[in-house]
Amino acid sequence: THFYLLKNKLLLLSCVLLLLSNCGIRNKFTFYPDKKSEIEKENIPSHITEHFLNTSDKERIQTFLFSHKNKQPIVIYFHGNAGNVYHRFSHAQALYDMGLNVLLVSYRGYAKSSGKPSEKGIYNDGEAALNFAKDSLGYRLEDVYIYGRSLGTTVAVNLSQHQPIKGVVLITPLTSGKEMTKAMRLGAFKFIAGNSYNSYEKIDNLNSKLLIIHGDKDEVTPYYMAEKLYDKFEGDKKLVTIKNGMHNNLDKVDSTLFWGELEKFIFSD
Repeated sequence: THFYLLKNKLLLLSCVLLLLSNCGIRNKFTFYPDKKSEIEKENIPSHITEHFLNTSDKERIQTFLFSHKNKQPIVIYFHGNAGNVYHRFSHAQALYDMGLNVLLVSYRGYAKSSGKPSEKGIYNDGEAALNFAKDSLGYRLEDVYIYGRSLGTTVAVNLSQHQPIKGVVLITPLTSGKEMTKAMRLGAFKFIAGNSYNSYEKIDNLNSKLLIIHGDKDEVTPYYMAEKLYDKFEGDKKLVTIKNGMHNNLDKVDSTLFWGELEKFIFSD
């Protein structure tokens, strides 16, 4: 009897400690930052300039601005949870080649950005990027597109709430942290996720037009998540399905559809 009582107390203590530290556990499961990979400065074209931004909680985040000489509409790009900003140069360059300016954002704890990543932290990073576009680059919100990929879609949705943003692009989005635990077959630990990364709850707060691109064979964020977000949002919207597309290859499986729909969405007005 004493053994079982002790065992139950230890189990209860473990659960309490787990709940008290669940933010740290979430961060370890969520973020896979690369601090080492980079492109040497001499190999970066002259139209790309590096800028460090100060966040409201005193971190310093790295960004790259892909800029045309004439002031074009700007896309603020938030990447996924692995690698770092340097791995997204080719995608940012493709958007630049469409005739757009692109602000490519590194989260705290990634590449040369200070700090450690967390949900609140990357939302603060997003705010710093939008403020830089407005205050330093002189953009009106009506000329700003917010682009998020995978985990970056949660930053994009959170940042765009109640704002007169021109448009929001979500590539392989997730609905919420809790649903991600189910998708990863970790449903027993969904309490750790809490209400984290809940784009489904926030999507109705967008005032802009919305484009979602997702592959129907996505092995990380299942396709139904895109459908749920699309169905929940009541504004101007489009869902583009890439057949046989997985999480990281949409632009390779059907590059014409992927880039064509992006270009149409941005330049249709």
